[in-house]
Amino acid sequence: MGEENFRPRLRYVEVFPLPDEQGRSQFGVRDPQQITSHILCISLDVAYVLQFLDGTRTMEEIRSEFQRRFNRDFPADLLSQVIRKLDESYFLDNDAFQLYLTELVESFRRAEVREAFHAGNSYSEDAVTLHNSLTALFSGPNGPGLPNGAVSERQIPAIIAPHIDLRIGGHTYAWAYKQLAEAQKPDVVIVLGTGHSGLRNLFSLTRKRFATPLGELQIDSEFVNRLTTLYPHDLFSDELAHRTEHTIEFQVLFLQFLFGSGVSLVPILCSFAYSMVRDGNTAEIIRRFTEALQMAIRQDGRRICLVASADLAHVGPRYGDREGFVGDRLERVKEGDREMLAYVEKVDADGFLDYIAREGDQRRICGLSPIYTVLKVLDARRGKVLSHSHGDMDNMGSVCSYASVILEA
Repeated sequence: MGEENFRPRLRYVEVFPLPDEQGRSQFGVRDPQQITSHILCISLDVAYVLQFLDGTRTMEEIRSEFQRRFNRDFPADLLSQVIRKLDESYFLDNDAFQLYLTELVESFRRAEVREAFHAGNSYSEDAVTLHNSLTALFSGPNGPGLPNGAVSERQIPAIIAPHIDLRIGGHTYAWAYKQLAEAQKPDVVIVLGTGHSGLRNLFSLTRKRFATPLGELQIDSEFVNRLTTLYPHDLFSDELAHRTEHTIEFQVLFLQFLFGSGVSLVPILCSFAYSMVRDGNTAEIIRRFTEALQMAIRQDGRRICLVASADLAHVGPRYGDREGFVGDRLERVKEGDREMLAYVEKVDADGFLDYIAREGDQRRICGLSPIYTVLKVLDARRGKVLSHSHGDMDNMGSVCSYASVILEA
């Protein structure tokens, strides 16, 4: 790092505000892809410096750029310390990171099981404690009550459930899953999860069994083989994204809680923006995938349920807004949710997409990809919103909203 021509390049990272400490602005730095789990706490000055780490500037040029922009010095020893910390955390795009990534990809490729990444953090590692906490999400004051044990002739071809941390919005999941438990049990559950880290090919599959403290859920190889035959593009090139993504893992917990190992799983991550649905090459990829998935379902004679693992609005300083959302501002966000969900209840994929496009996705709908995919694929006529709520993500007015929805023929 002492070489004159050393030009550090920062990987794509997320910089987010932390609560002020004694009047000083503090920020966190983390990897949105979760390739590395490190989180760094940095000052405002360091946050400004990060924008200059683009691989084109030497250390001295970075300091000069800071001096020119802000008319004050950024000490050389402090910059060296910052670069060293970024390097140790694998936040720099360099040989050390590439070696680390190669080893990680190869290790995940060899594994037959997708281990529970969020156990011990978002939920308990102990099976009994986890089972009790899931029970409480149904039976607690905000839940729908436990499934009544009766099974009707009703079939539910799809649900939309949140992927918010269970400790914040777990009771909202329970509303859709109670309905599913009291209907005809599906043979195959296709979980379409939001790919938060982004996917080069927009959709990603894995054949790995999903493990949680409640056991393992088998992959439906028959359906996966059919889908990969019908779809002309590679569904496995972004497989590493499954390693840390919580949006399928959290749905697996509820499936195991209700059905044990009595259903098989098709885990698919989706990641695209509203503009990509009608934009040339990406529009064609999305169209081909939804048509292939729809055809695979029609060719399968078993009961299949689609699950869109989807949160809704993400607003407030944590997500890039200058101000927090409370009172009337929060109510307007939730009113926007309700207007958008009206298209979901009509199973109107294009209406859902058009609503988000009209507002320029200013509410940052996190579940756009899986919701649109389910609505486009599903052979259903109506939906029903069972629960709609929100969670406070920090003390600065950052809010995430979410809903539980069932879709029926």
